[in-house]
Amino acid sequence: MKSLVSLMICLTLLPGCMTVSSISTSQIPPAAARKQKVVSSASNFVFLLIPFGNSFVERAREDLERQCPRGAIEGMQTKHQDTNYFFGLASKQEVVMHGYCLSPRSKG
Repeated sequence: MKSLVSLMICLTLLPGCMTVSSISTSQIPPAAARKQKVVSSASNFVFLLIPFGNSFVERAREDLERQCPRGAIEGMQTKHQDTNYFFGLASKQEVVMHGYCLSPRSKG
C-alpha cells in the first residue's frame, strides 16, 4: 500500500507537456538550390516562470551561420517550443531553426 501511494505521488508530480509557441517561415528556395540543409537548436531553463535571459536564441542563430559561412541561408523555419515540468514550476524554452545554405551563385 505504501509503495502504491508513493507511485501515485510520483506520477502526480512528474507530468510534463510541450507547447509550440510560434513558427515562422520564409520563402523556400527552388528544389535545385536546396542542396545543403542547416539545422540548429538551443535551449534555456526557466524556473518559477522566470526566464533568465534569451541569449539562447542568438546562440542558435550563430550556430546556423557557422554552418553556412560563405553562402546565404534561405527557406528558414524557426520554431519556439516550451516543455513544462512539475506543473509549470520548471520548464525549458527551446528554439529550433532549419534552413538551406545557398552558395552565392545559386541565389539568383
